[in-house]
Amino acid sequence: MNRRAALATIAAVAAASPTLARADALPGRTFAPSLPSAPFPHPSRANGHDYNKVHYDAATAYADSTVGIYVPTTFAAGKSVDAIVHFHGWNNHVDEVFRRYRLREQVEASGVNAVLIVPQGPKDAPDSNDGKLELDRGGLARLLADVVAYLNTQGVATATTVGRVVLTAHSGGYGGCGGSLALGGVDTITDVILFDSAYGYFDAFAAWANASPSHHFLSLFTNDTAYGNTILMAKMQAARSNPNVLDAGAMTLAQLQTRAPTFAVTTDVVHDELMQKHDWYELFLKSTALERR
Repeated sequence: MNRRAALATIAAVAAASPTLARADALPGRTFAPSLPSAPFPHPSRANGHDYNKVHYDAATAYADSTVGIYVPTTFAAGKSVDAIVHFHGWNNHVDEVFRRYRLREQVEASGVNAVLIVPQGPKDAPDSNDGKLELDRGGLARLLADVVAYLNTQGVATATTVGRVVLTAHSGGYGGCGGSLALGGVDTITDVILFDSAYGYFDAFAAWANASPSHHFLSLFTNDTAYGNTILMAKMQAARSNPNVLDAGAMTLAQLQTRAPTFAVTTDVVHDELMQKHDWYELFLKSTALERR
């Protein structure tokens, strides 16, 4: 399917787009379209994936092209659409990511004038491969274009261009996030936020952070990624001023708004509770370059 035909399918599926569970209690609007630019299917996982002697087949784990979208009440249609793209970790799917980590609630509470986008990565599989978003040149640009086109069909937006973009990743989501920085074709990324996700792509993260003083890199970590974050600190220190290193339990919004590379460490919150236990996702979004209302 060529690009023109792929975009044409977006309007066709819009009316049939499912709504994710538990959306009724939220003040904003939730959508779950199947988009051609979603990470999967992708040739890199055409034969599935093996991990710890378990096979995860393509039809089950690498065929879902769902893209979860949340439009908060603070979103106002303008000349462009600002976006937050979140890359989830292992053994997860969009509906559960929204539910467990309270992403929609935290985006709503942050007051940002942006839409939240959660593309389905490997579905309920232990894998950091993010298909088109990690491995295909221009993958992130195509995803954002498809989301904007879809939001137009829903009467949410009238703009055809993407504005500021924030990338966030949890755990194994580093593959999609790092690959999107390296190959995604989007030059309006203002902030990158990692939640215990420094497992790889160190050069890509450091190159992006070092490229401009306006690029804000923020990494929250536990002992699980202490080594990876040490590597990132060293790579960023070489080109920027010394990174800020904070105690997550005592950090303030003012400390996060410096635009300097910032690392926050916690020893009392476990890996899978980083995003929701203290509403740090909400706090970090408030520190980004996104407009707040």
